[in-house]
Amino acid sequence: MKILLVFFLLLLPKLSVAKTITLSRGHDATVQSVSESVLLKAYQDLGINLTIIHAPVGRSLLLANNGEVDGEVSRITNVENQYKNLIRVPVAINYVDIRMFTYNKKLLSHEKNISSFYRIGCIKGVVLVEKIISKLNETCHSLTGFKQAIDMLNKNKLDALILPLSVGLHFKKIDSQFFHSIYGKTLGKEPLFHYLHKKHHELVPKLTHILNNMALDINAESYRETINKTLVNPSTIRQ
Repeated sequence: MKILLVFFLLLLPKLSVAKTITLSRGHDATVQSVSESVLLKAYQDLGINLTIIHAPVGRSLLLANNGEVDGEVSRITNVENQYKNLIRVPVAINYVDIRMFTYNKKLLSHEKNISSFYRIGCIKGVVLVEKIISKLNETCHSLTGFKQAIDMLNKNKLDALILPLSVGLHFKKIDSQFFHSIYGKTLGKEPLFHYLHKKHHELVPKLTHILNNMALDINAESYRETINKTLVNPSTIRQ
């Protein structure tokens, strides 16, 4: 009787088990909020639960590359050249716009020819900022977090910060002192792509298909507002 029962159970279709993907992103990197919304919808369509953890920007990439999490929410293209275990899903889901924030109007007028007398701060792991600083042949004080950078600027320990525009605007809303900061023109703007650890390579074509069907237009002026209105923000974020 037991043998017959086991045989019968083997004939039953296997139950599908819900899968969870855990991604990392930079703490306080508000530019990633839109990327999260897009990915939540994409992974829902795949029947996969999405969890997102926050870490220092530089460490977030290391967590993904080392396989401690399943991937990165979004980064600029060619990150995979340095982080060899990451695979780029080839559909842009967001963009990053880099600006200089300061209290010194004079500095903004020379932002592409910064004197070595100025103390410039940037966040470790923001790849586009690192590219811009290198192109300008300048040096910057490498910091681990956006809040730390804002505090140092407010205390006059730095003269300017190179930040994603969305991050700077976020802190202008929540920091009464930084509210009075000013920012300059775009120093660099690039699309953002979702990255997965190579152990999940089979998900790349599936996500590519879904994201293409979403017809995302990151160049549209109202893109971020449209995403925020039409897609539900992730409820599975873990700080």
